[in-house]
Amino acid sequence: MIFLCSPLFLSAQDNKGVQFNETLNWEQIQAQARAENKYVFVDAYATWCGPCKMMDRDVYPAPEVGTAMNNKFIAVKVQLDETPEDDARTKAWYKDARQLKETYKIAALPAFLFFAPDGKLLHKDFGYRNTAGFVKLAEGALDPAKRLLYQQLADYNNGKKDYNNMGELAIFVKQVVENRGKADSIAKDFKRTLDKRSIHTIYTKKNLNFINEFRNLISSKDPFFALCYKQPARADSIMEQEGWAQARVWQTVTREELENKVLKDGKALGTQPDWDKIRATINKKYIGLDARKMVLDYQILYYERWDQDWGKWAFYTDQRIKAYPPQRGLQSFGELNMPAWNAFLHCDDKKVLEKALEWSSLSIKDYKPQEVLQQLDTRANLLYKLGNVKEGIEQEQAALEVSTSMEGRPFEKDFVETLEKMKKGEPTWPAK
Repeated sequence: MIFLCSPLFLSAQDNKGVQFNETLNWEQIQAQARAENKYVFVDAYATWCGPCKMMDRDVYPAPEVGTAMNNKFIAVKVQLDETPEDDARTKAWYKDARQLKETYKIAALPAFLFFAPDGKLLHKDFGYRNTAGFVKLAEGALDPAKRLLYQQLADYNNGKKDYNNMGELAIFVKQVVENRGKADSIAKDFKRTLDKRSIHTIYTKKNLNFINEFRNLISSKDPFFALCYKQPARADSIMEQEGWAQARVWQTVTREELENKVLKDGKALGTQPDWDKIRATINKKYIGLDARKMVLDYQILYYERWDQDWGKWAFYTDQRIKAYPPQRGLQSFGELNMPAWNAFLHCDDKKVLEKALEWSSLSIKDYKPQEVLQQLDTRANLLYKLGNVKEGIEQEQAALEVSTSMEGRPFEKDFVETLEKMKKGEPTWPAK
């Protein structure tokens, strides 16, 4: 649904920032795109989505983003959630919003959909982008080759294979056409041709982009792994991304030395894994890898997802936090706040919740309240669930006061609802 103009979205006369269409419905937007031979950009968001608000605040108003978008795209914002506060215009978009979400399998927000003038989806992506990153994303969607990929897919299905562009075709079928089985089939076909080529011809950004999308095709015995393991600086340089090679090495080794040893058909084996033996094997085979950290990361995942032993999950999470203290910022949020919130949502074990409260307290230590708004809410909910009702209410009230002092009053509605439940003595966690 259309997000009505605010000071964030400058008027057309100002010629700054993305000019989102606020008058046409979805059918009319598509008709205008065909008539004017314009592309269509859909920003799918939700009222509760923090990164969506950051796009609105920091990216879409930027002049360089407006320059990249306004002459080439009809841009529209579509709200995917439905709230009691929605106005008549927003409600009028409910049906189209649901259809867009279902048709294009929007599972994360913000979501960016780029359509050709004829209505075919050319590119789909998710997650916050800074100004330069979003401009690059939009420019990539305009690549003429994108429109040719539909014909290349038809050719492939008819037995006509273009191996020069097959990697891009596999990525396109996976990301845009949303046919994972067909994408995997094309990818395996293409990977077999890469394995037969000489090494100096396959180390290109185009091929590494392909490998990046189909990571499970990497084996510790193939040349792409050798590049990432033995020449990480070269791989990072090709991909223009520091740490890219190390991530591919970790994923491959994790799959071969951990996942393949402790799971069968996606389920945990009946016996407890011999973690010490696995760690020793990794240390012996891969000099330079931090086997301790790799195994700890997997133990946390294993006891949460497959074994579902919250006590062991908390033990290994705590070990990792102590052995590898998270850095400030996003890492602290991900490695302290998120495990604490996970425990709050899914666990009733008092010892685990007390440990989670420790992590939560660490996540706000030495931060300004405005920097850790969500973390304050996590701590309040943990206190409340542990029976410290008065302290939990005080902490949630403090979070609400911080929210109302900030521009946009982020999470205000959620905090008010949580406070009301706390004061009524109702659970603030999901019912099991």
